[in-house]
Amino acid sequence: MGGNMTNLPLDGIRVVDFGLILAIPHATQWLSTMGAEVIKVESKSHPDLVRGGFGPQGSADSIPGLNRTGMWNTLHYGKKSCSINMTTEEGRNLARKLIATADIVTENYTTPVTKRFGLTFEELSKVKSDIIILHQSSAGRSGPLSDTVGWGPTNQAYAGLPVLTGYEGGMPQSIGGTWPDYMIGVAVAFMLLSALHHRNRTGEGQSIDLSMCEMVTAMIPQAVFDFQMNGRLRSPTGNRDPMMSPHDVYRCAGDDTWIAITVETEDEWKAFCNVSGHTEWLRDDRFADGYARQNNLDELDAAITAWTRQYYPEEIMTKLQSAGIAAAPVLDSVEILNNPQLRHRGFFITPDHPEVGQREVMSTPVLYSNIPDKRIGTAPLFDEHNDYVFGQVLGMSPQDIESLIQSEIIF
Repeated sequence: MGGNMTNLPLDGIRVVDFGLILAIPHATQWLSTMGAEVIKVESKSHPDLVRGGFGPQGSADSIPGLNRTGMWNTLHYGKKSCSINMTTEEGRNLARKLIATADIVTENYTTPVTKRFGLTFEELSKVKSDIIILHQSSAGRSGPLSDTVGWGPTNQAYAGLPVLTGYEGGMPQSIGGTWPDYMIGVAVAFMLLSALHHRNRTGEGQSIDLSMCEMVTAMIPQAVFDFQMNGRLRSPTGNRDPMMSPHDVYRCAGDDTWIAITVETEDEWKAFCNVSGHTEWLRDDRFADGYARQNNLDELDAAITAWTRQYYPEEIMTKLQSAGIAAAPVLDSVEILNNPQLRHRGFFITPDHPEVGQREVMSTPVLYSNIPDKRIGTAPLFDEHNDYVFGQVLGMSPQDIESLIQSEIIF
C-alpha cells in the first residue's frame, strides 16, 4: 500500500515504475496526481534519458545534470525515486521485494531485457498473485516483431501515419518524435485504471501488452477504412480537409504569424464573406458552394491570404468567432505561457525545486469539481528516496542499505 494518504482517488495504490522517457512516465504522472504512490526505479548506469541525455539545451540555465531538464520535471512531479542495479541477481531480488508491496508495475524495456530482469507477468505473479503489469513496446510482446526496438518516428512510420502527413505531392512527414507518447500515456492511465477495477471485482491481476504502433494506427481509422471500403489510398493533403473549405492556416500581419480558419457550412461561408468584406466571393462561381471551393482551393486560399495578411491573428479571431466561425491564432511557446485562458485554469504550476528553483511546468489538463487539490510536488532528485523505499517500505536497516550501496546493488 502506498504512503502519504491524501484522500485522493488513488490513495493507497503503489506503482513501481520502470518506464523510460515519455509515454509511461506520462501515464504514471496522471496516477500520481490522483494520489497513487509512484516509485521510479533507475540506476546510475542507466538513468532515464529525459533526465539529461538529450543535452544541456533542455536543462535549466543550460546547466547539465540529472535533475535539471524541463521534460523530467514536467513528467515526474510528485513521484519518488530509488536506484536499483537490475543487472545483478541481488538487484533483481530487491526489485521483487519492492514489487511484492505494489499494486502496479510499468515497464518499457525491450523484450529480451524484460525477460532478463524478470519483469514478465509469469515471474511477477509468483511474487504477488494479483499484480498488474503493463508492458509497453513498439510492436507488442508477441508476434514476429516482438523484439523490435523503436522510437516515436519509427513507430509512426510503421503505423502508417507519415504517409498521410505533409503537403500534397510531397514526401511523407513525421509530426515529431514525441507525438504518439502523450496520447499513449493517457491511454495507458485508462488501461491501468480498468485493470484496477477488474482486480477490485475479481481479485485477479493481469498483464497488459501495449503496442505503440497499434495505438497510432488506431488514430487514423479514416485512412484504414477508406481503403477497406472504397479501395482509396489516402495521401498527404497539408492542412486541407476533404469536406470543409476553407480549412487551413493563413499568414497574417506581423512576423511569422498565422491563423487557423475552418468553415463547415454554407451559412458559415456567407458569414465569412461578410466579415471579411469580400461579399463578391459569394457571386464567384469558383466559390459558389463547397464542391466548387474544393475544386479551386489554391485560388481560394490565395484570396483569403490576401485578406488575412492585413490583420493580426487576434483581430481576425475576434471578428470570425463573433460571427460563429471557428478561428484561432497559431500560438508559439511564449504565447502559450502567457495565454490568459490557460492562466485562468491553473494549467501551469510552479514547484519549488531544490536544484532549479521555482520553474513553471504543465499540470495535468483537467479540473475536477470534487478533487480541488491534485498532488503537486517537485520531481524527485536521482535516488532521493532510497532511505524511504528500502528503509520504510522494505524494512531494511541502515547497515543493510549501506552494504547494498557499497556492493553497488543500490546503484
